[in-house]
Amino acid sequence: MEFGKRLRQLRISKGFTLRTLAEAAGVDFTFLSKIENGKPGYQPGADTIRALAAALGEHALDLLRLADKVPPELQGLTEDAKARRFFHRAQEIASPEDWDALLNLLERRQRERQTRPRRRKQP
Repeated sequence: MEFGKRLRQLRISKGFTLRTLAEAAGVDFTFLSKIENGKPGYQPGADTIRALAAALGEHALDLLRLADKVPPELQGLTEDAKARRFFHRAQEIASPEDWDALLNLLERRQRERQTRPRRRKQP
């Protein structure tokens, strides 16, 4: 789905007018209208997309992905629904200690997988 169409769906479903969403996100309502209508040359930047997501109560990563604003290094993670859910949840609750604990867990699992004997497939 195109970014502008999805943005319009979200705006309407949340009960926003063009003007109220534009004001909440700090953008001009005519610019927002052009984005929703897919006018050439009116693609918002990442910061604007984040502001729109915040105003709509949506996850910025979902909208950034639709607008092709996700760096290539993160593209694979944003395409996996479980990975997006993990990062959304981690962003909400993780402390610096949590990040250290998660990293340690992942590194331990990687070591365990590397040291496990591989099963041979049976014909």
